[in-house]
Amino acid sequence: MSGMNIRQAEADDRSALIALMAELHDAEVLMESNRASGAESAESHLDHILGEMKRLGGAVLVAEAAGRVEGFLVYTIEEDPGTFVKPSMRRHGMLWDISVSAAMRGQGLGRKLVGAAEADLAARGIAEMRLYVLAANKRAQALYRELGYGDYEYIMAKRF
Repeated sequence: MSGMNIRQAEADDRSALIALMAELHDAEVLMESNRASGAESAESHLDHILGEMKRLGGAVLVAEAAGRVEGFLVYTIEEDPGTFVKPSMRRHGMLWDISVSAAMRGQGLGRKLVGAAEADLAARGIAEMRLYVLAANKRAQALYRELGYGDYEYIMAKRF
């Protein structure tokens, strides 16, 4: 896609990030009954993940098209504790959230954001990125598989 730019988020991007987070949360409400709507949760969740990013390291990347923020991705740099993971593989990126505006979905922005995050991590000497995806989010799972991601762990839940 021409005219698209990936860059580090800036303070002036906050309202766009909140709106995109709200879109993500509203989509997740349709897939998972425990999710809060965007209006209820977008700003506070954004503040939470920005705090985690500052604490752990990482980045917020935005995709800009025609001067407008149309997508974002947040990742942190994490480390597995203990010795059950090989020392060379303990540090990894963790993709927390990614959202592309409804108007721009299907045009490659998500792919470009993931690629930019992977390049950032590689430049830091980190060779792995992990992510969580809702079991019901088949579209996102298909994208991640196309990008080379595979099953690593399963988190199972039981509500009672």
